[in-house]
Amino acid sequence: MNHTLLIVGIVFLIGICLAIYKFRHRMNLHNDVEQLKTTIDLIFKDADKPEISQNRLIKGLKQHLEVNEKTALKLIGKARHEHFIEMVSLDFEKFGKIQFKKGF
Repeated sequence: MNHTLLIVGIVFLIGICLAIYKFRHRMNLHNDVEQLKTTIDLIFKDADKPEISQNRLIKGLKQHLEVNEKTALKLIGKARHEHFIEMVSLDFEKFGKIQFKKGF
């Protein structure tokens, strides 16, 4: 009984530590503006185009920062707020995609 309780307690503490680490990592991504700027610059350099689609931007953020799609969308919103990217066209009715260009 005593060993079982100890093992369950250790597993519980490890789970809490992992949850805290993941939360802090996610918050650091939202607060580190320079890392976001360099990542967006890398994505546009990889594309070799002045404008890229939102899907390509999401895929690039997911690849470079190892985040999920929801966090990538939040980072796109943060980048638009910081004027790192600008929305060029919203032809969602015609083509089903949004185009972005670098703002810096």
